[in-house]
Amino acid sequence: TDTGRTVTPDALAGSYAGTKGIGLVIVDFTTDVATGDGKMYFHVPVSMSGMNLVTVHAEVITAGTTNTTDIQVHNLTQSTDMLSTVITIDSGETGSDTAATAAVIDTGNDDVITNDLLRIDVDAISTTAPKGLIITLEFRLP
Repeated sequence: TDTGRTVTPDALAGSYAGTKGIGLVIVDFTTDVATGDGKMYFHVPVSMSGMNLVTVHAEVITAGTTNTTDIQVHNLTQSTDMLSTVITIDSGETGSDTAATAAVIDTGNDDVITNDLLRIDVDAISTTAPKGLIITLEFRLP
C-alpha cells in the first residue's frame, strides 16, 4: 500500500526500464551519406509489439557542410511516415541533438506491431556530404 516505494506494472512499462532501444548503422563510417529510400530496414520482433516510437536520434561520423541532412523513419507495413518533422543534422554538426529544428514523432503513426517493417530514408544531404550514419530509435509501451 506504500505508493512511494511501489512500482506498478504500468509505471515500469512506461519508464526507462520498459524502453527498448536499437542502433542501426545506416552508412559505413568512412562512406559519404547519399539520399534515397530504404537505406536500412528493421523488422519489428514480437518483444516490441504494441510499443510506440518515443525517441529518435541521428549521428554522423564526419560532419557535412552547407544545408542539412534529413532522415525519415517510414513504417513500410503501415505505409506511413513515423515522423511529422524529419530528423535533421545541421551543417557542421555531427548529431541531431543540436539541430535547429528538432525531429517530431507523429503520435498518430508511432505504434509498431510484430512483423512491421521499418525503413530508414535519407531525404536530403548537406552539399558536402557527411560520412557515416547511425540512427538510434527507442520504443516503449504506451
